[in-house]
Amino acid sequence: MYNAEPQVDQRQYARFELLEYAIARRDDDPEPIRSVVTDISLGGLQIRSRAEFEVGRTYQIEIGRTTASPLALPVEVRYCRPIEESDLFAAGLRCLPRSASERTAWVDYVHGIFQTFGERLLDRP
Repeated sequence: MYNAEPQVDQRQYARFELLEYAIARRDDDPEPIRSVVTDISLGGLQIRSRAEFEVGRTYQIEIGRTTASPLALPVEVRYCRPIEESDLFAAGLRCLPRSASERTAWVDYVHGIFQTFGERLLDRP
């Protein structure tokens, strides 16, 4: 069920766009939800999927990485909205690391994306 009410942007962290494959799962449903990560920040990420995510619900997400095993951590759905003229939904997810190692893995992953993004900006003529 998506939240149709417009909301004020309450982001605390800078976001960077990317395209990375991800799989989301609910504890009570073993069927994977295939998704694409479209942007990330230290606080969370946004994904696109054909599945409608339930706002307030917790999922386990696994983000594919080309040079390492997938990054897995729990997330909470903050919003889910249909994307006009498509069969996709945009969902905003807040990261909920359960341990220091999960938190460190997430920060390292985001830092790597930010670093890559910054290097690309410097390489532009």
